[in-house]
Amino acid sequence: MRNMMFTRCRRLAAVGLLSIVSVSASAVPVDLTTWSELTLNFPGAQGEGNWVLQPGNVEVRQTINADPSFYRNNLNQTQYSMDGNWLVQSGTGDDDYMGFAFGMENSSNFYLFDWKAGSQGSGSQFAAEGMTIKRFTGATGDGLTDLSIGEFWENEENFGDMTVLDTHHGSTAGWAANVLYNFHLDFNLNPGEIHVVVKEGVNTLWDTLVHDTTFAGGEFAFFNNSQGSVRYSGFEQVGGVPVVDGPPTAVPEPGTLALLLSGLGFFGARTLRRRLV
Repeated sequence: MRNMMFTRCRRLAAVGLLSIVSVSASAVPVDLTTWSELTLNFPGAQGEGNWVLQPGNVEVRQTINADPSFYRNNLNQTQYSMDGNWLVQSGTGDDDYMGFAFGMENSSNFYLFDWKAGSQGSGSQFAAEGMTIKRFTGATGDGLTDLSIGEFWENEENFGDMTVLDTHHGSTAGWAANVLYNFHLDFNLNPGEIHVVVKEGVNTLWDTLVHDTTFAGGEFAFFNNSQGSVRYSGFEQVGGVPVVDGPPTAVPEPGTLALLLSGLGFFGARTLRRRLV
């Protein structure tokens, strides 16, 4: 009988742990103060991006047509979810790329979600209207050495160090100016899984699950290519395990673990005492 009661307490303690963890796993607004910009400014192309942090530090705007440009969080993380939104202000008359990068190990090794407003050729490469998930795998880790404008522009076929992982293309698949779009990213919550959802209000425009194990962790970054007047805002993150030497593991911080264990000890002891009385 006593063994049965101890087993019961252990089960209740486990339920308590799950409840505590689920409560603590709430979305955290992203403060952009410590983020930094990076442009792959290729010779003869359009030049550096211009990322302007807005008052409140939760919104940034990329204002000009520029080479492939990133606004990075400078955190090497895995196992997280990210939500946010974009809006291209009307009047630009342009139809190029916005999106985000993740699993970014360096400037030539990362995953990229990009979204093209209209179909357009550039040299021998072609950008179809719509959304694409890509993988870049440069040899040296220097994007200016490994990559090219063409690899960022192409979104239908593998080209150079760029591999197309998934697409949602079509004559109505591009973004429109002055419309607020929301996205959701789950990165490596299950090993090798990338889940992306893009919405306009309550309408789901694309919901896709990609399996790729090339990058298990890295930085998250807003992405912009040849598109001015884009607003990136409303970002929230859940989770985010720091990547250290060796395989990343989701281990609670010592203070958090101690608090959980003390709470569970009290919970289990109280339950056992109530059963024995």
